Amino acid sequence: MKKSILSALMVCSITLTSAAVPMAAIADEYDTKIDQQDVIINGLKTKESEAAAKLATIESDMLTTATKIDELTAKEKTLKDEITTLYGEISDLNVRIQKREVQMRNQARDVQVSGSSTSYLDVILNSESISDAISRVQGITTLVNANNDLLEQQNSDKKDVEDKTKTVESQISVLETSTKELTDQQASLNTLKLEQEIAKNELEAQRSTEESKKSEYVDQKAAAQKKLAEEQAKQAKQQEAQRKAEAEAAVKLAEAQAANPGLAQTNVVEENGTTNTAQAAPTPEKPSNNGNTGGSSIGTGGVSEAKKRAAQIALNSVGQTNPTGWGQSGECIVAVQNWLNAAGIRFSPGGPHSGYTQSGAVQVSWSDVQVGDVVQYENSLSPDAWLDGVHTVLVVGVNGSSVQIVESNNPAGSGYVSTTTGWTPSPYAANFRAVVWRFPG
Repeated sequence: MKKSILSALMVCSITLTSAAVPMAAIADEYDTKIDQQDVIINGLKTKESEAAAKLATIESDMLTTATKIDELTAKEKTLKDEITTLYGEISDLNVRIQKREVQMRNQARDVQVSGSSTSYLDVILNSESISDAISRVQGITTLVNANNDLLEQQNSDKKDVEDKTKTVESQISVLETSTKELTDQQASLNTLKLEQEIAKNELEAQRSTEESKKSEYVDQKAAAQKKLAEEQAKQAKQQEAQRKAEAEAAVKLAEAQAANPGLAQTNVVEENGTTNTAQAAPTPEKPSNNGNTGGSSIGTGGVSEAKKRAAQIALNSVGQTNPTGWGQSGECIVAVQNWLNAAGIRFSPGGPHSGYTQSGAVQVSWSDVQVGDVVQYENSLSPDAWLDGVHTVLVVGVNGSSVQIVESNNPAGSGYVSTTTGWTPSPYAANFRAVVWRFPG
């Protein structure tokens, strides 16, 4: 495999959970929010319908009141015509009354109309003859009767004037009262209509706001679904990359086993991608004088039995897929810790730098690398920070300048354990360096 491809694959994932699951949950959450908005909007629509019905009732009452006002207006016109006629009659009566009063005053000056016997006696005594006396008495009687008729007519006309005046005043009072009541009612209805229109407009505004919120949720849901589809496509791509990596790892494992038949490999990756267990009797190799052997060289001179066991355990894990996430066995550094600790070499949990120092490991140069050494990619500016680009591998074989390693979680997030022969350090992230650590034991 080319160095550039290896560099691109070496990244250690510390993601807790897959992004697709929360994105699907977010889409479901938007469905719930949209349903809640539908309930609110439907409630506001019901209130709007009720407000519209009340407004229609008020407008109907206003129309009825306006009709009554029109009827009163017409009645007022008729009544005014009647009042005008009555005022004319009253005026005529007053003229006649005034004329009679003048006539009665004139007659009063000519003769005293008292109805006493003394006045009639004076008329008889002053008469020249009996016929003259009778004539005078008849004249006086006629005058008195005429005057009494005028007085009765005068009193009757005055009474008519008073009655007609009261009638006019009563009709005017009724008209004014009815007009005032209807005017007040119309004003009250106008106020009610205005209040109802305001309430209806407020409900429409609230509904518009809630519908806008619903539209936002719909848009956000669409965005979440789009992102979910992108994440699923990304995962599918990663799974395809993992499948290819597994296939490549299987080929490399076969090459390593062919080159070093003494390695006991219990995990064999089949062509279909499944992992089967096969036992092979290990054949330990004798170290040469220069400290190197052929093949994977687990038996390199100067390497402790514990480190050989760690390398063997790591090789036995090739082809496995383990869970990933913080502290999970599929993470690169956790896998190396487990392999070393299982062989009796203490590798305590810690940062990409502090975990080694607190475990007693020391740095060595790449030119002096041995089986059991650990290569750690760390940030040169923040060595103990978990940044994108951190990765951990275990050296399991050294054959001259060819180094074989076992690593986990390459590609990132796969939790897949693979081995590579002819490997050299090549950090892909900026400001990263490869540090070779050697543990005691």
